[in-house]
Amino acid sequence: MAVSPSSNPPVKPPAHPSSGPSAAKPVAEAAAQSLPAETPDKTPSQDKEMLREQRHLVRMPSPGLFDDLGARLWRAVRQKAYASRFYDWRLRGRHPLKLLGCPVDPFPGDATAGAALHEGVLIAHGGRQGARLGIEQPDFWRRAARSPALSHKALGFSWLADLAMIKDQKRARVVAELLMRGWLDAFGRYHSEAWSAPLLAERLRHWLIHAPLILSSHDLVYRSAVLNSMARQARHLMRVLGDSVDGLPRVHAASGLILCGLYLPHGKAWRLRGEAALRRVLDRFVLADGGPISRRPEDLLVVMKLLVILRHAYDDRQEESPAYLQQCLDRMGPFLRALRHADGRLAHINGAGGEPPELIDLILAQSAAHGRALTNAPYSGLMRLNARQTLVIFDAMPAAPMAMSHRAHAGTLSFELADGPDPLVVNIGPVARAPTSHKSADQGGDERTDPYAADLGALVRTTAAHSTLILMDKNSTRIRNDHLGEGVSHIELERVEQPDALSITARHDGYRRRLKVDHQRRLSLSRRGDRLDGTDLCVAHGRLPRGGLPFHIRFHLHPAVSASITQGGRAVLLRLSHRHGWLFHLNPDDLDADDLDSELILEESVYMEAGQPVRCQQIVITGRFGGQGVVKGAAGRPVHWRFERLSAARPPGDKTITPPDPTLSSRP
Repeated sequence: MAVSPSSNPPVKPPAHPSSGPSAAKPVAEAAAQSLPAETPDKTPSQDKEMLREQRHLVRMPSPGLFDDLGARLWRAVRQKAYASRFYDWRLRGRHPLKLLGCPVDPFPGDATAGAALHEGVLIAHGGRQGARLGIEQPDFWRRAARSPALSHKALGFSWLADLAMIKDQKRARVVAELLMRGWLDAFGRYHSEAWSAPLLAERLRHWLIHAPLILSSHDLVYRSAVLNSMARQARHLMRVLGDSVDGLPRVHAASGLILCGLYLPHGKAWRLRGEAALRRVLDRFVLADGGPISRRPEDLLVVMKLLVILRHAYDDRQEESPAYLQQCLDRMGPFLRALRHADGRLAHINGAGGEPPELIDLILAQSAAHGRALTNAPYSGLMRLNARQTLVIFDAMPAAPMAMSHRAHAGTLSFELADGPDPLVVNIGPVARAPTSHKSADQGGDERTDPYAADLGALVRTTAAHSTLILMDKNSTRIRNDHLGEGVSHIELERVEQPDALSITARHDGYRRRLKVDHQRRLSLSRRGDRLDGTDLCVAHGRLPRGGLPFHIRFHLHPAVSASITQGGRAVLLRLSHRHGWLFHLNPDDLDADDLDSELILEESVYMEAGQPVRCQQIVITGRFGGQGVVKGAAGRPVHWRFERLSAARPPGDKTITPPDPTLSSRP
C-alpha cells in the first residue's frame, strides 16, 4: 500500500519495548478471548494519497441465565460453609511473628479525610456532601458496614492512606489501633461482606502498606492478633480466588494474594497462585490496545495503580517481577493518554473525567509507559482526530459485557471537541458518588441516599447526557439499575486519513431490536484543524411507522462557552473566553432553508466539574426520521452539521477547498 508522507502508518496493536516472543501470546490471547467475533479488515485505497482502515467490534456476551443462577447458588452454599466453625478451624496455620517488609504506595491519600480522622470522624466522598461517622461510637463498625457510602471505605481500610497524610503520626497510630481493635472484634471471623475476595484483598494491601500505623503498639497480644488475622485472611483469599467475580474484582484479589506472598513468612504458595491468576485475568481484562474490556477508564486507572504497587513490591523484596506486569502497563499507558485533552483532564467518556490531572500524571509517571497517545484503539473503539490545536475524542466502543458494566454509560458514538486547552463540545460527565444524609449518619439512624444525587447519577449515564443522537428519548443501550442491559452489540467502524482531512465513520445497532433502526455517524476534521464536519444518519431495518421516529442530536457545551443563535436559526455563534470563537452550522451546504426538515434550538444543560453540576448550554437538532413510511434498507435524509473556527468560516454554500498547509507536521 502506498502511503503519503502526511499519513500515518497502518494502525496495529501497539508494540512494547519490553515485549518479545513471550509477550506475543498473551496479547493474542487477549484479543481472541475478549473479542471473539471481531473481524479487522484493512482495505488499501485506490487513491495513493489515502489510508483506510475498517473494523467490526462486538460486545462480549454475558453468561446465560442458568449459568449465572448456578454460580450464585454455588456461591451461596460456599458462604454458608465458610461461616461454620469447622471452616474457621481450617484457617489455622503457621502463626507469623513479623512481616518481611512493607510495600510502597506512591499514590497519596486524601489529606482532608485524614484531618477528619484526626478529629475522630470517618468521612467519604468529600465530607460536606458525603457520609460522616464518629469513630469512637461503640457501634461504629456495625453502622459503618450498613452504610452504602462508608462500608467499602471502612471495611477496605483505604482510610489508612488518608491517616498517613496527617503530620501528627502519634495521633494517627492511636486512631488506627482503635479502629483495628474494633474490626478484630466485629469481623475477625468470616463475614460474607467484609470477607468478600476483592474487599479482603484491598484490606490486606492497606494493612501491609501501612503496617507502621497498625503494628506500632507495645501490646504484644494485639500485634499477634493482627498478624494472625492477616495470615488467616490470606488463606481464605487463596481458597476463594477462583470463585471471585471475573474482571476487576479478580484483579484486586490476585494482586492482594501476591502481596501477602511477598511480605508474610512462608507465603511462596500464595504468591505463585496469585501470579498465575493475575496473568489469566489480565489477558482477558486488558485488550491488546490497552483498553479495559469493561470500557470504563476508571477501571484502567485502578489496574495501573495495582500493577505499579506490585512492581515496587517485587523490587523491594529483590524478587524478579513477572514480565507481564510491565507489558500490561506499556499497553495501558498509550490508551490512557488517548483519553486526555490538552489541559490534562480525561474526556468524559464512560464515567471518566472526575480524576484530577495531577493523579493521571502521577500514574503515567509511575507506570514507566512511555508510548505516545493512540490515535486509534482498534480493539476498544476509542478514536482521536488531532489536527494542529484541535482535538476530537470519539467513543466508538461497544457496550461492556453486562457482568462488567457497573455504572457504565450509554454514550456510544458521542464525542468531545477541544480547541487547544479550551473544551468546546463535551459530555455531561460523571457525578460524585451519591451523597448521604448527614443527620442520619451522625445521630444514630440508618443512612439514606440523597434522592437528588441518585437521580443525577442516573441522568449522567443516559444517552441524552452525551453529545450524540438519541431516538424517541430512548437510550442506545438499556440502563438497568447499576448495569447495562441489551443495546449496542455491534459497531462497524472505518477510519480514513487523507492529505486534507481525517475522518471516522461508525455505525451501531443499539436501536435495531427495539426501533428497527441503526445510527450512523461520520466525523471529518480538516488537517488545518479549523473545521469539523459531521453527518448523522438513520438506516432502517424494517418498516417504520408513517409518523416517523423523533430524534434529537445533542451537543453539550462547556460552561466556559457562550452560545447564541444566528443566521435566522441555522447557525449558533460560540464564543470561548480569551480565544477566537467558533460557528456551528446546520446543513451548511444546503441553501434552500425551506426544504429543511430539522430544527436547531438552544437548551439548558449541566456539566460535571469535579463531580459537581455546573450550568451550561447545549445545541439540539430536532427532527423526525421515516415520516413517509421508510422500508427496510432505506436511509433517512442525513443531517449535516459543521463546527468551524470563525477565522476560517465561510458563507453557507461556499464549497471552496482550502489546500493543505505544506508546513503541517505529519503527526496526528
